Amino acid sequence: MKKLLVLTFLFAQIVFLTQCGPAAEDREMMHKKAKRVSDSIGKVIDDALNEVAIQPSSNTSSATPVDSTKK
Repeated sequence: MKKLLVLTFLFAQIVFLTQCGPAAEDREMMHKKAKRVSDSIGKVIDDALNEVAIQPSSNTSSATPVDSTKK
């Protein structure tokens, strides 16, 4: 009777451990996909911000003064 219980317990542990194995692999793959998507979104945002960024002019001394007096 003891041998049967021990064998059943060992079988249950083996089944439990083999069922938990792929979950770690899936979790790692999920993190890799999330990192790739996050990097992709960050790149799109950076590209959009760089596209609309105002570049400072190199010749600021030739700027025409604004006449704010009423005529």
